[in-house]
Amino acid sequence: MVQIDFFDKDIVSTLVPISTIQPERVIFLIDKRNMSGKECENVERAIKEILPQTTVEYIGVAVDSLSEIYDALKTVVEGLDREEEVLIDLTGGTELMSACGYRIAKEYDILPIYVDVRREYVINADTGEIIHPVKHISLESCLTAIGAKRLKDSHDLPKREDFGNILAMSEIIFSNVVSWQELCQYIANTVSTSSNQMKVKLPEKVGKNQRAICRLVNGFMEYGFWKRLSNEGEIKGEYQFADKKAKSYMTTFGTWLELYIYIKALDVFDEAAMGVVIDWYEGDNIDTQDNEIDVIAMRRSIPIFISCKMRKPVSGDLYEVGFVASRLGGARAKALLATTYPVKEMGISPKRMFQRMKKFKVGLIEAERFKELPPADVFNQGIQMTD
Repeated sequence: MVQIDFFDKDIVSTLVPISTIQPERVIFLIDKRNMSGKECENVERAIKEILPQTTVEYIGVAVDSLSEIYDALKTVVEGLDREEEVLIDLTGGTELMSACGYRIAKEYDILPIYVDVRREYVINADTGEIIHPVKHISLESCLTAIGAKRLKDSHDLPKREDFGNILAMSEIIFSNVVSWQELCQYIANTVSTSSNQMKVKLPEKVGKNQRAICRLVNGFMEYGFWKRLSNEGEIKGEYQFADKKAKSYMTTFGTWLELYIYIKALDVFDEAAMGVVIDWYEGDNIDTQDNEIDVIAMRRSIPIFISCKMRKPVSGDLYEVGFVASRLGGARAKALLATTYPVKEMGISPKRMFQRMKKFKVGLIEAERFKELPPADVFNQGIQMTD
């Protein structure tokens, strides 16, 4: 089977019809200005992961030229073996591409299809008949298609048996963010993160709020992140990290919100990943944390990009996560901002952050809301803000 497609940066429009129909050959029409871009290479790699035997071809056209698109399609169709089964996917691409695709389908008696995302079916564009239930793409395919990969060195992912302790400790931290910043800074400045040092000494006083510091220190002991080796005062003494993973969590201020959101997302979405790096520049062989996305989740082939901020969000945070979602995931991708800061308490007037988030279609996830509502409700309310 040959499937004629129109290249689109929207992951759903590009990959889902191919994943569902599973053709032996895919022929993309693409904006000829983008043929040398990394997007082609990434999408082809993703297709090969799903369908190893499928061949992928690209034909460049001027996407604003009706005649050029039509002529290119006509040349493709007339060059095919008459015995081959052929269909044209109208899901992605520009309106001119879809119009030309439908015209060619009618002229050459080719099946035109499109993906109905809401109903999750591939549909016959002529009759409205359901052809096949959608076969959703995986998170790994999504990451490949957008040129991303897991950043192994950035985070030590927790084991499922540790989820409960991490969630409980995270909630203590969220209630004492200022003190956690002071304690974390002291630990990070005292412990060499690049060495095998597994012990740290605390003085009699750390930070301004001793009571909050005590809650944090005791919480880390209660939930197994470190143990106390010597008791010289209320918190003064020597402590030993449970393992290197615990050490990494306790020397990185913002990791706890990322861990918290990642764990909560695993029970709500089809898949989730934490610590994902984007290779923005082809051929530089450099991965930097500036390119990192905190959490990516997948729901029915829709990528959801989540930025985590353990501080008061600013407008730049909205622009950043919104840009990443639209640039990498396309029009259907969702952008969420998770924070420990009580955004709604700042007010809902037009100039306030909550209204800005709605304006830019960035969903809000307040960490405290997970104490009041099931995780699915918290995430769904955030996603509804993006519509």
